[in-house]
Amino acid sequence: MRIGIDASNVVKGGGVTHLKEILSSFDREEFTDIESIIVFSSLKTLNLIENNNFIEKISFPEFNSNLLSRVYFQYFKYDKEIKKRCDILLSITGDYLGDFKPLVGISRNMLLFERDIWFQINSPKEILRFWLNYKKQKKCFKNSLGIIFISNYAKYYISNKLPLKEKQKKIIHHGISSRFWSKVKNQKKITDYSFEKPFKFLYVSTVHVYKHQWNVVEAISKLREMGYPVTLDLVGGVIFKSSGKKLFKMINRVDKNKEFIFFNGNVDYDYIESFYKNSDGIIYASTCENMPNILLESMSSGTPIACSNKEPMPEFLKDGGFYFDAESTVSIFNTLLSFLLSPEERYINAKKSHQNILSYNWKKTSLETFNFIKNILSHA
Repeated sequence: MRIGIDASNVVKGGGVTHLKEILSSFDREEFTDIESIIVFSSLKTLNLIENNNFIEKISFPEFNSNLLSRVYFQYFKYDKEIKKRCDILLSITGDYLGDFKPLVGISRNMLLFERDIWFQINSPKEILRFWLNYKKQKKCFKNSLGIIFISNYAKYYISNKLPLKEKQKKIIHHGISSRFWSKVKNQKKITDYSFEKPFKFLYVSTVHVYKHQWNVVEAISKLREMGYPVTLDLVGGVIFKSSGKKLFKMINRVDKNKEFIFFNGNVDYDYIESFYKNSDGIIYASTCENMPNILLESMSSGTPIACSNKEPMPEFLKDGGFYFDAESTVSIFNTLLSFLLSPEERYINAKKSHQNILSYNWKKTSLETFNFIKNILSHA
Protein backbone atom coordinates (compact mmCIF):
# COMPACT_ATOMS: atom_id res chain seq x y z
CA MET A 1 0.00 0.00 0.00
CA ARG A 2 1.41 3.36 -1.06
CA ILE A 3 -0.13 6.43 0.55
CA GLY A 4 0.39 9.83 -1.05
CA ILE A 5 0.06 13.10 0.80
CA ASP A 6 -0.67 16.23 -1.20
CA ALA A 7 1.01 19.03 0.74
CA SER A 8 1.68 21.20 -2.30
CA ASN A 9 -0.13 24.17 -0.70
CA VAL A 10 1.40 23.74 2.75
CA VAL A 11 3.73 26.65 3.44
CA LYS A 12 3.77 27.48 7.15
CA GLY A 13 1.83 27.46 10.41
CA GLY A 14 -0.64 24.76 11.43
CA GLY A 15 -0.44 22.90 8.12
CA VAL A 16 3.30 22.32 8.49
CA THR A 17 2.90 21.30 12.13
CA HIS A 18 0.13 18.83 11.27
CA LEU A 19 2.15 17.27 8.45
CA LYS A 20 5.35 16.97 10.50
CA GLU A 21 3.62 15.54 13.55
CA ILE A 22 1.54 12.81 11.91
CA LEU A 23 4.65 11.61 10.07
CA SER A 24 7.01 11.75 13.05
CA SER A 25 4.37 9.94 15.17
CA PHE A 26 3.71 7.28 12.53
CA ASP A 27 3.72 3.80 14.09
CA ARG A 28 5.70 1.57 11.69
CA GLU A 29 4.91 -1.59 13.68
CA GLU A 30 1.18 -0.87 13.55
CA PHE A 31 1.14 -0.30 9.78
CA THR A 32 3.39 -3.00 8.34
CA ASP A 33 1.14 -3.17 5.25
CA ILE A 34 1.96 0.44 4.32
CA GLU A 35 4.87 0.14 1.95
CA SER A 36 5.62 3.85 1.70
CA ILE A 37 4.30 7.36 2.33
CA ILE A 38 4.96 9.77 -0.52
CA VAL A 39 4.82 13.46 0.37
CA PHE A 40 4.39 15.97 -2.45
CA SER A 41 5.36 19.52 -1.53
CA SER A 42 7.85 22.36 -1.96
CA LEU A 43 11.48 21.77 -1.06
CA LYS A 44 11.14 24.24 1.81
CA THR A 45 8.35 22.21 3.40
CA LEU A 46 9.95 18.83 2.63
CA ASN A 47 13.16 19.92 4.36
CA LEU A 48 11.17 20.35 7.58
CA ILE A 49 10.15 16.68 7.57
CA GLU A 50 12.54 14.28 9.24
CA ASN A 51 14.11 11.69 6.96
CA ASN A 52 12.86 8.13 7.22
CA ASN A 53 13.28 5.06 5.06
CA PHE A 54 9.52 4.69 4.46
CA ILE A 55 8.92 8.37 3.63
CA GLU A 56 9.57 9.48 0.07
CA LYS A 57 9.75 13.22 -0.53
CA ILE A 58 8.77 14.43 -4.00
CA SER A 59 8.90 17.99 -5.29
CA PHE A 60 8.46 19.55 -8.72
CA PRO A 61 9.86 22.86 -10.05
CA GLU A 62 6.33 24.32 -10.14
CA PHE A 63 5.90 23.72 -6.38
CA ASN A 64 8.89 25.98 -5.80
CA SER A 65 7.79 28.69 -8.22
CA ASN A 66 4.97 31.25 -8.26
CA LEU A 67 1.29 30.58 -7.56
CA LEU A 68 0.28 30.56 -11.23
CA SER A 69 2.87 27.89 -12.10
CA ARG A 70 1.81 25.76 -9.15
CA VAL A 71 -1.92 25.93 -9.97
CA TYR A 72 -1.29 25.14 -13.67
CA PHE A 73 0.73 22.07 -12.68
CA GLN A 74 -1.91 20.98 -10.17
CA TYR A 75 -4.64 21.15 -12.80
CA PHE A 76 -2.92 19.63 -15.81
CA LYS A 77 0.11 17.53 -14.81
CA TYR A 78 -0.15 16.53 -11.16
CA ASP A 79 -2.54 13.56 -11.57
CA LYS A 80 -0.13 11.74 -13.86
CA GLU A 81 2.67 12.00 -11.29
CA ILE A 82 0.43 10.81 -8.45
CA LYS A 83 -0.83 7.79 -10.41
CA LYS A 84 2.73 6.62 -10.96
CA ARG A 85 3.43 6.42 -7.25
CA CYS A 86 0.26 6.14 -5.12
CA ASP A 87 -2.69 3.89 -4.35
CA ILE A 88 -4.58 6.58 -2.39
CA LEU A 89 -4.08 10.30 -1.78
CA LEU A 90 -4.59 12.42 1.34
CA SER A 91 -5.11 16.13 0.68
CA ILE A 92 -3.84 17.54 3.95
CA THR A 93 -5.22 21.01 3.18
CA GLY A 94 -8.43 19.75 1.56
CA ASP A 95 -7.83 21.64 -1.69
CA TYR A 96 -6.49 19.07 -4.15
CA LEU A 97 -7.58 20.16 -7.64
CA GLY A 98 -7.09 16.98 -9.68
CA ASP A 99 -9.25 13.95 -10.37
CA PHE A 100 -7.11 11.18 -8.84
CA LYS A 101 -9.09 8.70 -6.75
CA PRO A 102 -9.38 7.34 -4.13
CA LEU A 103 -9.00 10.63 -2.30
CA VAL A 104 -9.31 11.70 1.35
CA GLY A 105 -9.72 15.39 2.18
CA ILE A 106 -9.24 17.29 5.44
CA SER A 107 -11.29 20.28 6.60
CA ARG A 108 -9.07 22.88 8.27
CA ASN A 109 -10.41 26.37 7.53
CA MET A 110 -13.85 27.55 8.68
CA LEU A 111 -13.32 30.96 7.07
CA LEU A 112 -14.23 29.32 3.77
CA PHE A 113 -17.74 28.65 5.05
CA GLU A 114 -18.64 31.27 7.66
CA ARG A 115 -19.78 34.00 5.28
CA ASP A 116 -20.71 36.49 8.00
CA ILE A 117 -16.95 36.99 8.51
CA TRP A 118 -16.62 37.85 4.81
CA PHE A 119 -18.99 40.79 5.24
CA GLN A 120 -16.99 42.04 8.22
CA ILE A 121 -13.78 41.91 6.20
CA ASN A 122 -15.09 44.34 3.57
CA SER A 123 -12.16 43.71 1.24
CA PRO A 124 -12.95 42.47 -2.30
CA LYS A 125 -9.44 41.04 -2.69
CA GLU A 126 -9.62 39.06 0.56
CA ILE A 127 -13.17 37.86 -0.13
CA LEU A 128 -12.14 36.71 -3.63
CA ARG A 129 -9.29 34.73 -2.06
CA PHE A 130 -11.69 33.01 0.35
CA TRP A 131 -14.18 32.33 -2.45
CA LEU A 132 -11.51 30.71 -4.68
CA ASN A 133 -10.27 28.58 -1.77
CA TYR A 134 -13.87 27.63 -1.01
CA LYS A 135 -14.31 26.48 -4.63
CA LYS A 136 -11.11 24.42 -4.39
CA GLN A 137 -12.26 22.74 -1.18
CA LYS A 138 -15.73 22.10 -2.58
CA LYS A 139 -14.18 20.31 -5.60
CA CYS A 140 -11.80 18.34 -3.39
CA PHE A 141 -14.61 17.19 -1.08
CA LYS A 142 -16.81 16.29 -4.07
CA ASN A 143 -14.08 13.96 -5.35
CA SER A 144 -13.22 12.56 -1.92
CA LEU A 145 -14.44 9.19 -0.69
CA GLY A 146 -13.61 10.17 2.89
CA ILE A 147 -13.41 13.48 4.75
CA ILE A 148 -11.60 14.16 8.00
CA PHE A 149 -12.95 16.90 10.27
CA ILE A 150 -11.02 18.24 13.23
CA SER A 151 -14.02 19.36 15.28
CA ASN A 152 -17.65 18.33 15.73
CA TYR A 153 -18.63 21.91 15.00
CA ALA A 154 -16.93 21.86 11.59
CA LYS A 155 -18.49 18.52 10.68
CA TYR A 156 -21.99 19.74 11.55
CA TYR A 157 -21.61 23.17 9.95
CA ILE A 158 -19.98 22.08 6.68
CA SER A 159 -22.23 19.03 6.28
CA ASN A 160 -25.14 21.48 6.17
CA LYS A 161 -23.41 23.56 3.50
CA LEU A 162 -22.16 20.86 1.12
CA PRO A 163 -23.74 17.58 -0.12
CA LEU A 164 -21.63 15.14 1.90
CA LYS A 165 -24.19 12.49 2.87
CA GLU A 166 -22.57 9.79 0.73
CA LYS A 167 -19.08 10.49 2.10
CA GLN A 168 -17.38 8.59 4.89
CA LYS A 169 -16.65 11.15 7.60
CA LYS A 170 -14.50 10.99 10.70
CA ILE A 171 -13.51 13.47 13.40
CA ILE A 172 -9.78 13.28 14.12
CA HIS A 173 -8.47 15.95 16.45
CA HIS A 174 -5.01 17.46 16.16
CA GLY A 175 -2.52 16.68 18.89
CA ILE A 176 -0.77 19.17 21.14
CA SER A 177 2.98 19.45 21.59
CA SER A 178 4.25 18.46 25.02
CA ARG A 179 6.43 21.58 25.08
CA PHE A 180 3.45 23.63 26.31
CA TRP A 181 2.69 21.32 29.23
CA SER A 182 3.07 22.90 32.67
CA LYS A 183 1.59 22.30 36.10
CA VAL A 184 -1.63 24.09 36.98
CA LYS A 185 -0.69 27.49 38.36
CA ASN A 186 -1.63 28.45 41.88
CA GLN A 187 -4.00 31.43 41.92
CA LYS A 188 -3.77 34.53 44.07
CA LYS A 189 -6.24 37.28 44.92
CA ILE A 190 -6.06 40.34 42.73
CA THR A 191 -5.18 42.33 45.86
CA ASP A 192 -1.89 40.41 45.96
CA TYR A 193 -0.85 42.18 42.74
CA SER A 194 0.27 45.76 42.24
CA PHE A 195 1.05 48.11 39.38
CA GLU A 196 4.73 47.31 40.01
CA LYS A 197 3.97 43.55 39.90
CA PRO A 198 0.76 43.33 37.86
CA PHE A 199 -1.52 40.49 36.85
CA LYS A 200 -0.33 39.57 33.33
CA PHE A 201 -2.90 38.68 30.71
CA LEU A 202 -1.79 37.06 27.44
CA TYR A 203 -3.56 36.85 24.07
CA VAL A 204 -1.79 34.78 21.42
CA SER A 205 -3.23 35.14 17.91
CA THR A 206 -2.70 36.76 14.54
CA VAL A 207 -4.57 40.03 14.01
CA HIS A 208 -7.66 39.78 11.80
CA VAL A 209 -11.28 40.97 11.92
CA TYR A 210 -12.50 37.87 13.74
CA LYS A 211 -9.82 37.99 16.47
CA HIS A 212 -11.14 41.15 18.21
CA GLN A 213 -7.89 42.26 19.88
CA TRP A 214 -9.14 45.88 19.99
CA ASN A 215 -12.12 44.87 22.14
CA VAL A 216 -9.80 43.05 24.52
CA VAL A 217 -7.47 46.08 24.71
CA GLU A 218 -10.39 48.38 25.52
CA ALA A 219 -11.68 46.01 28.22
CA ILE A 220 -8.21 45.85 29.81
CA SER A 221 -8.01 49.67 29.79
CA LYS A 222 -11.34 49.87 31.64
CA LEU A 223 -10.02 47.51 34.29
CA ARG A 224 -6.97 49.76 34.69
CA GLU A 225 -9.25 52.79 35.02
CA MET A 226 -11.00 51.01 37.90
CA GLY A 227 -7.68 50.51 39.62
CA TYR A 228 -6.98 46.88 38.79
CA PRO A 229 -3.24 46.23 38.22
CA VAL A 230 -3.40 44.33 34.93
CA THR A 231 -1.33 44.27 31.75
CA LEU A 232 -1.83 42.60 28.39
CA ASP A 233 0.71 40.95 26.11
CA LEU A 234 -0.41 40.52 22.51
CA VAL A 235 1.54 37.90 20.54
CA GLY A 236 0.93 37.44 16.82
CA GLY A 237 1.49 39.35 13.62
CA VAL A 238 -0.96 41.43 11.60
CA ILE A 239 -2.35 39.38 8.69
CA PHE A 240 -5.09 41.87 7.70
CA LYS A 241 -3.95 45.49 7.48
CA SER A 242 -7.20 47.27 8.36
CA SER A 243 -7.51 45.14 11.51
CA GLY A 244 -3.94 46.07 12.43
CA LYS A 245 -4.77 49.75 12.02
CA LYS A 246 -7.88 49.33 14.16
CA LEU A 247 -5.85 47.63 16.88
CA PHE A 248 -3.02 50.19 16.92
CA LYS A 249 -5.53 53.04 16.95
CA MET A 250 -7.15 51.54 20.05
CA ILE A 251 -3.79 50.94 21.76
CA ASN A 252 -2.71 54.54 21.11
CA ARG A 253 -6.03 55.84 22.44
CA VAL A 254 -6.01 53.96 25.73
CA ASP A 255 -2.27 53.53 26.39
CA LYS A 256 -0.28 56.32 24.74
CA ASN A 257 2.65 55.80 27.08
CA LYS A 258 2.81 52.03 26.49
CA GLU A 259 2.44 51.22 30.17
CA PHE A 260 0.17 48.17 30.09
CA ILE A 261 -0.51 47.05 26.49
CA PHE A 262 2.48 45.33 24.89
CA PHE A 263 2.25 44.36 21.21
CA ASN A 264 4.95 41.75 20.53
CA GLY A 265 4.06 40.93 16.91
CA ASN A 266 5.27 37.66 15.42
CA VAL A 267 7.16 35.50 17.90
CA ASP A 268 9.08 32.39 16.88
CA TYR A 269 7.10 29.24 17.73
CA ASP A 270 9.95 28.04 19.95
CA TYR A 271 9.58 31.10 22.22
CA ILE A 272 5.82 31.25 22.59
CA GLU A 273 5.91 28.78 25.48
CA SER A 274 7.84 31.35 27.55
CA PHE A 275 4.89 33.76 27.22
CA TYR A 276 2.52 31.06 28.46
CA LYS A 277 4.78 30.33 31.43
CA ASN A 278 5.03 33.99 32.42
CA SER A 279 1.32 34.79 32.16
CA ASP A 280 -1.25 34.81 34.96
CA GLY A 281 -4.31 34.60 32.74
CA ILE A 282 -5.01 33.89 29.08
CA ILE A 283 -7.58 35.54 26.83
CA TYR A 284 -8.82 34.00 23.60
CA ALA A 285 -11.30 36.15 21.66
CA SER A 286 -11.60 34.53 18.22
CA THR A 287 -15.01 34.00 16.63
CA CYS A 288 -14.04 31.78 13.68
CA GLU A 289 -12.04 28.59 14.22
CA ASN A 290 -12.08 24.95 13.18
CA MET A 291 -9.96 23.45 15.95
CA PRO A 292 -8.33 26.29 17.92
CA ASN A 293 -4.80 25.01 18.52
CA ILE A 294 -3.81 28.13 20.45
CA LEU A 295 -6.66 27.54 22.88
CA LEU A 296 -5.51 23.96 23.42
CA GLU A 297 -1.93 25.10 23.96
CA SER A 298 -3.28 27.55 26.55
CA MET A 299 -5.17 24.75 28.29
CA SER A 300 -1.99 22.69 28.37
CA SER A 301 -0.09 25.53 30.07
CA GLY A 302 -2.12 25.22 33.28
CA THR A 303 -3.15 28.88 33.10
CA PRO A 304 -6.77 29.99 33.67
CA ILE A 305 -8.57 31.10 30.50
CA ALA A 306 -11.17 33.70 29.57
CA CYS A 307 -12.60 32.72 26.20
CA SER A 308 -14.97 33.56 23.37
CA ASN A 309 -18.30 31.75 23.72
CA LYS A 310 -18.48 31.13 19.95
CA GLU A 311 -18.22 27.50 18.84
CA PRO A 312 -16.05 25.50 18.59
CA MET A 313 -14.25 27.04 21.58
CA PRO A 314 -16.70 25.59 24.17
CA GLU A 315 -16.44 22.21 22.43
CA PHE A 316 -12.83 21.97 23.59
CA LEU A 317 -12.62 24.17 26.71
CA LYS A 318 -15.95 22.83 28.02
CA ASP A 319 -16.56 23.99 31.61
CA GLY A 320 -12.91 24.94 32.11
CA GLY A 321 -13.16 28.61 31.20
CA PHE A 322 -14.76 32.01 31.79
CA TYR A 323 -16.82 32.86 28.69
CA PHE A 324 -17.66 36.16 26.95
CA ASP A 325 -19.09 37.56 23.73
CA ALA A 326 -15.94 38.61 21.84
CA GLU A 327 -17.83 41.23 19.82
CA SER A 328 -18.87 43.07 22.99
CA THR A 329 -16.34 45.08 25.01
CA VAL A 330 -18.81 45.17 27.89
CA SER A 331 -19.09 41.37 27.92
CA ILE A 332 -15.31 40.96 27.84
CA PHE A 333 -14.89 43.52 30.63
CA ASN A 334 -17.52 41.87 32.86
CA THR A 335 -16.01 38.42 32.34
CA LEU A 336 -12.46 39.61 33.04
CA LEU A 337 -13.64 41.40 36.18
CA SER A 338 -15.30 38.21 37.42
CA PHE A 339 -12.15 36.32 36.43
CA LEU A 340 -9.93 38.61 38.53
CA LEU A 341 -12.22 38.52 41.55
CA SER A 342 -12.54 34.72 41.60
CA PRO A 343 -9.15 33.10 42.36
CA GLU A 344 -10.68 29.81 43.52
CA GLU A 345 -12.80 29.49 40.38
CA ARG A 346 -9.74 30.39 38.30
CA TYR A 347 -7.84 27.48 39.83
CA ILE A 348 -10.73 25.01 39.48
CA ASN A 349 -11.26 25.95 35.84
CA ALA A 350 -7.56 25.71 35.04
CA LYS A 351 -7.52 22.19 36.55
CA LYS A 352 -10.54 21.20 34.45
CA SER A 353 -9.07 22.51 31.20
CA HIS A 354 -5.73 20.90 32.06
CA GLN A 355 -7.48 17.56 32.48
CA ASN A 356 -9.47 18.00 29.26
CA ILE A 357 -6.27 18.36 27.23
CA LEU A 358 -4.96 14.89 28.10
CA SER A 359 -6.86 13.20 25.26
CA TYR A 360 -5.11 15.23 22.55
CA ASN A 361 -1.80 13.82 21.32
CA TRP A 362 -0.15 13.45 17.91
CA LYS A 363 0.37 9.70 18.29
CA LYS A 364 -3.39 9.26 18.44
CA THR A 365 -3.92 11.70 15.56
CA SER A 366 -1.46 9.81 13.36
CA LEU A 367 -2.90 6.39 14.24
CA GLU A 368 -6.50 7.47 13.53
CA THR A 369 -5.54 9.26 10.31
CA PHE A 370 -3.76 6.33 8.69
CA ASN A 371 -6.36 3.84 9.89
CA PHE A 372 -9.05 5.96 8.24
CA ILE A 373 -7.05 6.15 4.99
CA LYS A 374 -6.62 2.36 5.02
CA ASN A 375 -10.35 1.90 5.59
CA ILE A 376 -11.21 4.19 2.68
CA LEU A 377 -8.84 2.31 0.38
CA SER A 378 -10.28 -1.07 1.37
CA HIS A 379 -13.77 0.12 0.35
CA ALA A 380 -12.68 1.96 -2.83
